[in-house]
Amino acid sequence: MISQDTLLAQEECFGRAFAAGDPAIARDLYEPNVVYVSPTVRLFGWPAEIDGVERTLEFIALTIRDCPDIRYEAVEHALTARRDAAFVRVRFDWTQGTERLRSTYVVVYRYRDARIARQELYYDPSAAPERL
Repeated sequence: MISQDTLLAQEECFGRAFAAGDPAIARDLYEPNVVYVSPTVRLFGWPAEIDGVERTLEFIALTIRDCPDIRYEAVEHALTARRDAAFVRVRFDWTQGTERLRSTYVVVYRYRDARIARQELYYDPSAAPERL
């Protein structure tokens, strides 16, 4: 089970990790055998489900390598009644050339022993990012 404070601290950690361009900063948030699911995998030819913390961090690093000046912000969140899962709506901003872009998506986290056991991202990967 997780608390509201734990969820907010988790999202702040992700914010720091993305701002630094180093997903490994968030390593301790994950179970060693985490399962990561994202529609972005198809863009890189990766499997539909990524198993393990090392591969998860490797994939996240791959997806952000060309995204300088990232700002990750959890703008809405909710815990399930059992507090074993959470939903977070994220604004993910970055710079591309001279433009500032934004992707908004939802993440579903499922926990085991207060660490992320499964992370699922939901968004339309064919939609163009918002131009700020």
